[in-house]
Amino acid sequence: MQMLIVKNPDGEMRVFDLYGEDVTIGRERGQDMQLSHASVSREHARVSWEHGGYGISDLGSHNGVYLNGNRIDGRLSLETGDVVQLGHFEMIYVDGELPDRFAKLNVSSLQRWYAVGANTPSDSTHQLSTHQMKRLLSARRLMESGVITGDNRETIELEDKVWSLGRGADIPLSGLLISKQEATISWNGQNHVVARCSRLRALKVNGIRIKTANLEHGDILTIGQNQLNYEVRE
Repeated sequence: MQMLIVKNPDGEMRVFDLYGEDVTIGRERGQDMQLSHASVSREHARVSWEHGGYGISDLGSHNGVYLNGNRIDGRLSLETGDVVQLGHFEMIYVDGELPDRFAKLNVSSLQRWYAVGANTPSDSTHQLSTHQMKRLLSARRLMESGVITGDNRETIELEDKVWSLGRGADIPLSGLLISKQEATISWNGQNHVVARCSRLRALKVNGIRIKTANLEHGDILTIGQNQLNYEVRE
């Protein structure tokens, strides 16, 4: 998965997921990524898709575009871990695994740029570009259709709530030494995310130990003797 982790001037971080398409960045409404700050030009930069990877170019901005501390001229290819500076905004480009020096960032828990919740107004798309609308519609489908089924085959519709997994929890787990909260499942605006809470018991997704992960259709969650399935219903 390719993404930009965007840090705003106040230090808040959000994730802009990339889907194999060009992304325009600027201060004015209508940009794919709108950065409403005086340090950003109306049309500041473009992140462009080419040959399976991304590059970045300056669109004639006043304050320039910096890649790893150096002002760019023309289009430069991006590699995972590259840091882009646009005005007072910092962006980390990630392609696949997060580089070790950013390991402390819990990317799955960060809000997505176009976050969708149950209360997102249906008419909120009238000011969005086609790319933005595609992201919103895809996220809404996941939010509304993502379910968990357990060993007892009970189906739980997740939506945008926070669910606890454990003994006597929202999603109950059985077995010796199961705590009241072994894990949580929540909505980050674009995906359902599972996160481990217990320090003693492993949380596995498809047999791999994880601390946190975005859930995808067909994923199998294992905690102790409990097995849960995540599905996106048609």
